[in-house]
Amino acid sequence: MFKNLINRILKRTVYTSRSSSGEFLLKKTDFGLVRVEFAVAQRLAERALKSVAGIGEVQVVVEKHSGANPMKILLTLTLTGMHSAPKVSEDADKAINGELRKILGLDFYVPIEVRVKQIAQAVPAKRRVR
Repeated sequence: MFKNLINRILKRTVYTSRSSSGEFLLKKTDFGLVRVEFAVAQRLAERALKSVAGIGEVQVVVEKHSGANPMKILLTLTLTGMHSAPKVSEDADKAINGELRKILGLDFYVPIEVRVKQIAQAVPAKRRVR
């Protein structure tokens, strides 16, 4: 069984699997196989989102994806101020995929699904009354 798994992995560049510790991604490199837990991808996505304007609270979930992409990322977020949901979604997608490429060396696009759960009002600056 283990031999079959290795053979399947060697035919593909990236493969996802599940263990008792959770789901993970196996990436074939010139130096061997690299195992990346989905939790690591989740933390990288959370870190990338800190640079995106217009996002208040955010929940990030990484899950297995069928088809050409081995995983996808689901974002449930609160928009802040008067930011545009499509623009925030685009910026989040670019930030997350850029971070995953830079840190993990992923050579495929990770689909990002954004759900806006709330739009928070911009807090006006307090005026001094004299």
